[in-house]
Amino acid sequence: MKKGIVLFYALLILVGSVALGAKKPAKNTNSAVGNNKWSIGVGMEVADFYSPASKKLSAFKNPIWYGARLSVWRNFNSSVAVGLDFGSYAFSTSLQGSTLPSVNSYNVLYSGLVAYKFNNGYILKENAAVAPYIFAKIQGTWAQTPIEQQNVNGFGIPVGAGVNFKVANNLALNINGGYNFAVKNNNDHIFFGLGLMVDLGKGKEVEEAKKEVVQVPVDTDADGVYDIDDACPTVAGSAQFNGCPDTDGDGVEDSKDECPAVAGLAALNGCPDADGDGIADAKDACPTTAGIAQFGGCPNPDRDGDGIVNDKDKCPDVAGAFSAQGCPDKDGDGVADADDKCPEAAGPSSNKGCPEVKEEVKKRLAFAARAIQFETGKAVIKPVSFKILDEVVSILNEYPYYNVNVDGHTDNVGKSEINLKLSHDRAAAAAAYLVSKGIAAGRLASEGYGDTKPVDSNKTAAGRAQNRRVEFNLIFK
Repeated sequence: MKKGIVLFYALLILVGSVALGAKKPAKNTNSAVGNNKWSIGVGMEVADFYSPASKKLSAFKNPIWYGARLSVWRNFNSSVAVGLDFGSYAFSTSLQGSTLPSVNSYNVLYSGLVAYKFNNGYILKENAAVAPYIFAKIQGTWAQTPIEQQNVNGFGIPVGAGVNFKVANNLALNINGGYNFAVKNNNDHIFFGLGLMVDLGKGKEVEEAKKEVVQVPVDTDADGVYDIDDACPTVAGSAQFNGCPDTDGDGVEDSKDECPAVAGLAALNGCPDADGDGIADAKDACPTTAGIAQFGGCPNPDRDGDGIVNDKDKCPDVAGAFSAQGCPDKDGDGVADADDKCPEAAGPSSNKGCPEVKEEVKKRLAFAARAIQFETGKAVIKPVSFKILDEVVSILNEYPYYNVNVDGHTDNVGKSEINLKLSHDRAAAAAAYLVSKGIAAGRLASEGYGDTKPVDSNKTAAGRAQNRRVEFNLIFK
């Protein structure tokens, strides 16, 4: 029931806002039903109470109620109508297993209606042959129970849609249907109707436009502009200039063209501008090279205004710094942004514009390379090494403009192919730990070299310990 009330008020708000806010569209002289002030409809209606109760809305089910209906509409504009409906349902039934005759039941309906019409000049033409609409009602019912013969008053909210099929001016075949949401002493049901809808009053008449007789005037110079409108009636010209000529065809009539024999630009009073700098050639000191008026039509010697003349400026169209030879240098380190690997952080040119890694950081990375411990013969990092790896994470966050190569190495104990795989897996494990701590995977590359790059002798235990390592090498992005 709540759903029916919500739908009804939503429809009222929609129709009311359209009716109050929209302007009347241009009138059409051959209107369809529903565009006069009053309309009357008559017809038959059938209802199905069984299907909603059984929650099977696929088709009509017995018992079927039927009856006549009369509608009166008041059309306030081409979109909105309100009206009254009067009708009745009749139904004949008999008690199961009873020898008594059938009992006739009756249901009297009376309702107020609001409708929104789609043939309103906005969605469909007013004189559309097929004119759909939607509607909602507040409906009261009076019914007599079939056995007790008691009178019962009910209430419901029907919503639905209909279509008027125009068969003649002011007359249409009406088909409609919908769903009734029961409120009191009533049941949800489906209903369908068929009938006729007729407008009261005379239909709109088609107005015929009056034909005017136009006399063709004289065109003395035969330029297509009649003398009555020709500012130069004895000299052939163009309609664009009221019959006056444009000898060079540049769109500037001769009387206003400072260069009438040479095609030019309207902005320059018909004179040419070979270099397209907006300065007429006759006044341009550099007529074949684009320039600016400040320099007599010649190019600006410092186009980007950075104080460095174009001939000495490596970036003559973008303001830059003197230290970067006229090119942009955001961090002011003297390395042009285009050549600066770290344009947001100052660094020396010897380091491609990036801050140099501090010696202390290099030592910390070198210490980490030899301090990370793995389980023997495996690529599993021992928890004691997590703190060291966390320090590597801090270094990478401190130097976000560097990537890192994670290189794994082993001693020469065991087979070389096993050592190569072990070194690769350990380097990958260290890289995976860094990613798990928030370092972007795109900044990391891991590789294993086995026992091919020792840093100490493999003949001693201390040397072999030095050779078993995972190095972190910072590189520019």
